[in-house]
Amino acid sequence: MKIEKKRVYMRGIAASLIGIALVASMAVPAARTGQGTAIVSIEVPVRVFDGKRFVDDLKLGDFEIFEDGIPISPDSLHLVKGRSIVRREGPGTFQPNTSRTFYLMFQTVDWDSKLADAIDHLFSSVLLAGDAMTLVTPTKPYALQKDALATRSSSQLSKAMQDILRRDIQQGGGQYRDITRELTRLSRSIGGIGAGATDEIEKEIDSETSMGWGLEQQFEHYRNALMTMESLRLVDEKKLLAFANLLKAVPGQKTLFFFYAREYRPEMNPKAIQTLMGLYQDNPTILSSLMDLFQLYKHESTFNSELVKKAFADAGIVFHFIFMEKKSQRVFGAYMREQSEDIFPGFRDIAAATGGVTEISQNPAASFARASAASEDYYLLSYTPPASGAGSSFRTIEVKVNKPGAAYTVVNRLGYISR
Repeated sequence: MKIEKKRVYMRGIAASLIGIALVASMAVPAARTGQGTAIVSIEVPVRVFDGKRFVDDLKLGDFEIFEDGIPISPDSLHLVKGRSIVRREGPGTFQPNTSRTFYLMFQTVDWDSKLADAIDHLFSSVLLAGDAMTLVTPTKPYALQKDALATRSSSQLSKAMQDILRRDIQQGGGQYRDITRELTRLSRSIGGIGAGATDEIEKEIDSETSMGWGLEQQFEHYRNALMTMESLRLVDEKKLLAFANLLKAVPGQKTLFFFYAREYRPEMNPKAIQTLMGLYQDNPTILSSLMDLFQLYKHESTFNSELVKKAFADAGIVFHFIFMEKKSQRVFGAYMREQSEDIFPGFRDIAAATGGVTEISQNPAASFARASAASEDYYLLSYTPPASGAGSSFRTIEVKVNKPGAAYTVVNRLGYISR
């Protein structure tokens, strides 16, 4: 696969997002309105669906735009399919930039064979010669060379990308998998699990107790391992905002597919917790640790989704959230608790705010195919916004279709920042 590698010395989801921006080609940012500046047009990609079917026969007069609730008639309409403008309405000779840049980002610690099918679909049915594409693995970003699609077969490029992705997922997820195993061992040891265990599990439990660790020491070790896991999962709001700001300068249509696998955290079996609470009911230190680490432990979102989704919408990124379902593994002596509740809502909101979709499935290839199809065709509307006041503010955009009796679904970005 013809790729250009860039080294990234950061960890976590937000670090990878910054990595995308670092390999993206830069251009002049889209024009905005502001005090003392000429009023310019605002472009709004709009997708209209009748059920799952894209509606491609709408006219300029069928659309109405509301900016901050104020009705505005659009100035022009371009119907874009793929990269081709198939129909245009409105005065002037405005020629929109229909170039396409795709970003595929993966946040998973285990390789899923269905990801290979998703990559096959990318090269066989999505990418066209002239498109730009950046792959972001858990370890680093890779930019597809501009001539790769014209000089190499789709099967060759797909195979090369699959090999890179599989290798980087296995390497990048190594520390996370190690911490998961450590939390599993500690959960078994703290719970006193032994009867009925395999020889291998008994050796794991004995390795903890043979070090002379008491119950409080094991709690502390579990707490430290848990904090290490949390640091690997950190979503940094400042880096998300910086990513959106950098990517805003990329010209044309920008589409990001974020593949995220459901996570599980090993902890003590609920029955073992109740047993220990009964045994140590007179020991407030033990009871406090049991409650803090297991019964009351809860993830809190580490970023302001309201702020971040506005930045993504302003940047003109279509963000598709591919949530990879996976069933909890049955682990002897430990309970696998789902722990995606701090990440899922925020990225779901970003997808909705950018005109993207959230796909939830055990088959990421099918999810990717649906998401890519949903953003293939669109109307590009332009309109002249009301004059803005001093300073910057976020202006909401709502697009409606005036077709009596039609129950269409209209999808567009949430708005933009007026400067």
